[in-house]
Amino acid sequence: MTVDVGMKKCIMVVLAVCMTVGTVFGSGQQSGGSSAAVSQLPRNETLYLNGIQWSAPVSSNPYHGNRNYGFVDVQRQVIFETLFLYNPLDAKLYPQIGDSYSWNGTTLTIILNRNVKFSDGTPLTAADVVNSYQLAKDYAVSYSSFWTYISSVTARDDYTVIIQGNPATFNPKRIEQSLHELYITSKKYWDSKKPEIGTRPTALLEFTGWDCVGTGPYKPMIQDETKVVVERVDSYWGQHPSRWGKLPAPKYLAMNIYKDNASGDAAFAAGQVDVSQQFISQVWRMWERGLPIETYIPQAPYYLPGVIPSIVFNTTKPGLSDPIVRRAIAMSLDYNTIGQNAMSGYTTAYVPSLMLPTPPEQALIDAAALRPYQWSSNVATAVAEANRLLDQAGWVRGADGIRAKGGVKLSFRAECPAGWTDWNASLEVVAQAGRQIGMDISTYFPDAPVWQADKDNTTFDIIMDSPGGANIASPWTRAYFLGSENLSAPGTPNNIHNWGRWQHARANEIIQALITETNQERLRALWTELNIIYLQEMPMAGLMYRPSLFHTVYTGVWTGFPKQNDGSNIPPLICLDGYGIAALYKISVK
Repeated sequence: MTVDVGMKKCIMVVLAVCMTVGTVFGSGQQSGGSSAAVSQLPRNETLYLNGIQWSAPVSSNPYHGNRNYGFVDVQRQVIFETLFLYNPLDAKLYPQIGDSYSWNGTTLTIILNRNVKFSDGTPLTAADVVNSYQLAKDYAVSYSSFWTYISSVTARDDYTVIIQGNPATFNPKRIEQSLHELYITSKKYWDSKKPEIGTRPTALLEFTGWDCVGTGPYKPMIQDETKVVVERVDSYWGQHPSRWGKLPAPKYLAMNIYKDNASGDAAFAAGQVDVSQQFISQVWRMWERGLPIETYIPQAPYYLPGVIPSIVFNTTKPGLSDPIVRRAIAMSLDYNTIGQNAMSGYTTAYVPSLMLPTPPEQALIDAAALRPYQWSSNVATAVAEANRLLDQAGWVRGADGIRAKGGVKLSFRAECPAGWTDWNASLEVVAQAGRQIGMDISTYFPDAPVWQADKDNTTFDIIMDSPGGANIASPWTRAYFLGSENLSAPGTPNNIHNWGRWQHARANEIIQALITETNQERLRALWTELNIIYLQEMPMAGLMYRPSLFHTVYTGVWTGFPKQNDGSNIPPLICLDGYGIAALYKISVK
């Protein structure tokens, strides 16, 4: 089947780990407290979504990498909540469970909202927050990495949490990232379950936790092979004036399950889905047909850029160890073809750098200072320059047209998972570019687990991925994934960052300096210098800009979805992710 790349990629990498809440039950059943069967949901009270769930959940434990083990995406702030909410529009954190936070040296103090309650009515205290962090320390889960930078998490009183940074690895960006990624759950619940769970590091991953409670405005209601439904908690604490001041508009959120993009698109066009998180080819064709369908941006690129899908070079590979070879590949790429064909035009023209074309990230660099290191947007001109550089570096074309030097032939394999159609098409452009500069670049599309293992073990030549997602630590996380020298030993998995094992002393110094630098002028100078090094060395090459989530809406039932320049400052995050949940309080029945 053809499935959106972003969805498939999330299957392999858990970007946020949370714990489920409410009373959930076996497939095809409904909770005893619910009166509406799935086929009887009132249309004017139900917000339908697709592109999130792709088969019936078999567990509520979101620690599994496969989203279909539980309500992983459904949980985005609506079943569980985090301390704060990240907004990519302005790169700021907004209050949720937490009211405020402040730094004093390496100590972070968090003040909690005193009105927060779990869905069972019990109040949340600092002990629940401390325990949520402690779970990530006691068990091997994706949140565990935050403890690399944290020495302790303690409660000063019932509504004050103190996070002490680790002086040896202090990284305020990573610690702040935990504030909007770690979901807060009940200490009382987990204390009662620990005898059942045990102490093995992976035991929490194996625990289903169907009955866990959270603080969000919704709780699980129905799950079967066609949809997952969550029901509003009408006693939700967030209707207090200190937070939202009211309940979210939809009484039900229903995540439809479709076999492929085509069936999901048909249901969306028919008005059976209100918010689509699917890759829709040529989305503008829908409103040209007169359908009440909109994107966040009314014209190209239609979606808000959130990640930079890139090709990562194995810098330990002969040939690819030469920055001239890596740079020549990047220079010869037809970015317009990638953007128009692979991405249906859902990207602005790619400008070579580490930065997204968003105001917060562009403010961090001196764009004029980068231009001498960037190449022409005219493909023919850039290819000619790439060939000139390779000639000067001594890479000579053989009788077969493939360049070689010192017994090393420029023959490589570029890979990404089979079925990730937009990525597959992008790598075909990479292969074509190789032929224009005397390189043999073949494409390789294995199953996703093989791709993941090749990436972790650096057993690839060229591999495609999207390093460093959108979060409060961006774009630092992108730089960290690019080139931190804190590598695992050769021959051992390197599955956290720097898959290409690129090493550059000055780049590493800058990446470390960016962690604690607060002076805006100095930050701009450091980011500009790092981007210049990147453009000279090209340890990876961006191919396009891609949205974190495809936010496309049907306005025939619900209206008031966020739009660019509407003054709301609500990001297009399918009403479920980070500060995007603010849309649930803005929309209304048409």
